[in-house]
Amino acid sequence: MPGRWRLRKAVKTNRDEFPAKTKQALALRASYRCSFADCPQITVGPSDESPKAVTVIGKAAHIRAAAPGGRRYLESMTSKERSDISNGIWLCTNHADLIDRDDVTYTADVLRVMKREHQASCAARLRNAIIASDVIPDLIAIGPEIICAGEFLAAGNSEWSLRLRDFVEGDLHGLLTFIDGYEKMAAADRYVLVNALRDGRALKGAPSVTRESAGGYGLRCPVYPSADRIRATDLPADLALSDNHDLMLEGNSIAVVSGLDALPQHIETRLSLQKEESPFHPDFGVRFAEYYKLFAGSVWFGQLLKLELIRQVAIPYVDAIMKRQYTPLMCVERVFAIETLADTQKNNWLPIRVDLQLKAVGRWQRKLSICIPQTPREAAVP
Repeated sequence: MPGRWRLRKAVKTNRDEFPAKTKQALALRASYRCSFADCPQITVGPSDESPKAVTVIGKAAHIRAAAPGGRRYLESMTSKERSDISNGIWLCTNHADLIDRDDVTYTADVLRVMKREHQASCAARLRNAIIASDVIPDLIAIGPEIICAGEFLAAGNSEWSLRLRDFVEGDLHGLLTFIDGYEKMAAADRYVLVNALRDGRALKGAPSVTRESAGGYGLRCPVYPSADRIRATDLPADLALSDNHDLMLEGNSIAVVSGLDALPQHIETRLSLQKEESPFHPDFGVRFAEYYKLFAGSVWFGQLLKLELIRQVAIPYVDAIMKRQYTPLMCVERVFAIETLADTQKNNWLPIRVDLQLKAVGRWQRKLSICIPQTPREAAVP
């Protein structure tokens, strides 16, 4: 993976281009290798321009053309479908040019098979490497736009020290922009999350970054102490929901649950609300739908879900309407694991298993279901 991802200023055209995050996800899912059958080409590497520069010879190519007149163009597709990750394939520049010269040999179906088989091969190699080394790639998030593979070096009550190795989302320029713009940033976006620690912290000040001689970047983050939690047995009363997520009756009244009995649905409802979905609290909610769309089926999906669950557990939300501050999951102190129990949604619901540390209760595990709004899947694209 590259240490930096170069973003260019968008130029308005009639082409339905992929967003930068989609291009990065396509490259990551392909392990930065060309997806063309039997092509061994690695598409990223160091550049001689500078110690920080990266050369990228890969392209996020369209399966169905991005504009009229292009190869395999399908007029019935919408602009959103053309720019969706399901319509993309990561290729070296030579094979990207080849498929745009021959749409008889390289039909949309042929390219989808190439993409599917290549991603399956990448996933198998990574899983085998994890099993062989017993090392799971840990992810670190610094605010909402920077996600890196790396590890923590030291964690204290007032500062965390980290090593960032490879950017999964964002790049070095984005990290420096985050640092420079820290003071003007929304409080909800000032945080650091570390999968290996199963925890996260709100940032107390702008992080500082240094280049390490062995490669990667050192990051020092001033942090606030761990946020306050309530006891799991003190969760407030809420309307009880059935296994089908409907209200239930108790006698002639709507059933109510509280305390530990309310926890399963408390977690399900919090993790089912997507960020920006609430008109009153746009900063509240999770990014599960975004990650599902870009990374479902890859080994990165579970790691990204864990990061986002840690954010809900550890980072306080400031409720401007209620004039109070609380962590969305209120009584959860740490995240040991989150696991998806199916590869696809069923009626927009995805089964998961969580392993959490609860205040005053201890370790707590449970199978749950979370709602992820329907997103275009590859099978649905013509």
